Amino acid sequence: MKSIKYNLAGIQIIFGEDSLKELQGELKRLNVKRPLLVTDQGIIDAGILKTVKDYLYIHEIAYEVYCGVKSDPLDIMVYEGTVLFNEKKCDGIISIGGGSSMDTGKCISIMSEHEGKILDYARSTLNHKDFSKKGCPIISIPTTSGTGSEVSQYAVITNAETHRKTTIATPYILSDVAILNPTFALSMPKDVTAYTGMDALAHAIDAYTYKTTIEYGVEISDICAIEAIKLIGNNLVNAYEHPDDILSRKNMMWAALLSGISLNIGAGESHALGSMLSKYYGISHGVSVGIPLPYCMEYNVKSCYQRYADIALALGCEQSDSLKELAYSGIEKIKEIMQNLDFPKMKDIIKNISEVERFAQECADNSCCVSNERMNNKEAIMEVFEKALQA
Repeated sequence: MKSIKYNLAGIQIIFGEDSLKELQGELKRLNVKRPLLVTDQGIIDAGILKTVKDYLYIHEIAYEVYCGVKSDPLDIMVYEGTVLFNEKKCDGIISIGGGSSMDTGKCISIMSEHEGKILDYARSTLNHKDFSKKGCPIISIPTTSGTGSEVSQYAVITNAETHRKTTIATPYILSDVAILNPTFALSMPKDVTAYTGMDALAHAIDAYTYKTTIEYGVEISDICAIEAIKLIGNNLVNAYEHPDDILSRKNMMWAALLSGISLNIGAGESHALGSMLSKYYGISHGVSVGIPLPYCMEYNVKSCYQRYADIALALGCEQSDSLKELAYSGIEKIKEIMQNLDFPKMKDIIKNISEVERFAQECADNSCCVSNERMNNKEAIMEVFEKALQA
């Protein structure tokens, strides 16, 4: 058996409705005297940034703010944030928001210690550079329950010129601290609850059905993924229908964190298809990976009925004497969840399968397909898109 590498560094995880009270102590522990707050307009409008700023003011902690983050962050946002970080002589990052803010914050941190541009270090860049050390300390405060970026060694940044999403992958961008306060998630709009929840589900399923985990088993990834799937199956629809249910919010925050840990093993085909929807149609990440998820599963289920059956049981499907039937019941359960969430459909975005021709080969060549060695040809990509369009 070959060796398996899985990074899970020492991230201090603080969870609870009073978790923000620990921020001062963590800043002191990390010797951060002037953090840069990285966030977006939605967090400002929700009053969450004010809560953090008031806390820092009371404790006499100086700070600067970069609030230029937008959904699916661009490389220029990392550049702007890094320039501000250096000009104001900041020495740490506090990211507040969803995956976009956390990914941007992690990249500002690493670029505070490296030359060039962030995309010079992207996996898809020919002859890309490698990071040589960690950047400044990172404290991540997620306000959504989807990306798991607070415990992920990945960041997704979009090229402003080509609109192509690129992955920054290094343990050097892992957070030092993750502060999870479920009361912050109460301000999420219903659609964001749905989109981020399906994002977390896609992460967990991609991780549990990743080629390496199927062939060899990676216990830490498997355990986190299955527990995340259980939590999402039991709580996502309720959080969507009853946004003020704090227990569902807590459980979804745990689910996002666990799925983020599991995804450190690597992303699967739903992310490859999702990257095409984001690039060519401007679709947000949670929607782009959620829409193709059940159809990627239908294509790949034959690769390991047992794992897809495990997913079905985690989602609450009834046991069956037929492993195959059980595996497929899980896929139908996901479609049911998406229907209850009023989730967008592929036909809302793509009108005709002929549109897929222009990027099908590009999708097949995506690292998320190639690394899985199943949906790694144009014909398979076309087939999955067509099934999704027919739904």
